[in-house]
Amino acid sequence: MDKANINSLDLTEQRERVFKDMNQVIDILSASPCFPSLLWAWAFDILRNTFENYHQDDLAEGDFIDEVVPTGVTLKQIFDKFWDDVDSLGLEMDHGGEILEETILDWMRENDFLVALDEDGWLDE
Repeated sequence: MDKANINSLDLTEQRERVFKDMNQVIDILSASPCFPSLLWAWAFDILRNTFENYHQDDLAEGDFIDEVVPTGVTLKQIFDKFWDDVDSLGLEMDHGGEILEETILDWMRENDFLVALDEDGWLDE
């Protein structure tokens, strides 16, 4: 159920729907061979959000951003490389969201999955 539809439910119905959805999420994460599964879900959420929000092919004219996911790069390519490199990144839940996101974005930049639009050197500062 999408956010628009869940918002049309009364609070009791929303609570029941979220309870059901959260149980399904936990069941899926528990069955995943990734460990720790919640960290993987969090990291993948960052990867996917970055891909969706910065994918060069999907930008509207006039969007103001400093960097993009280059044309031709797929989310699957990013995920496959992340899978190969994840052990070297030292990701931990204890780091919190900001550090986790910074680490993943830096990794994406190092692997040319997120590149500057303007070569003014701002990323080197």
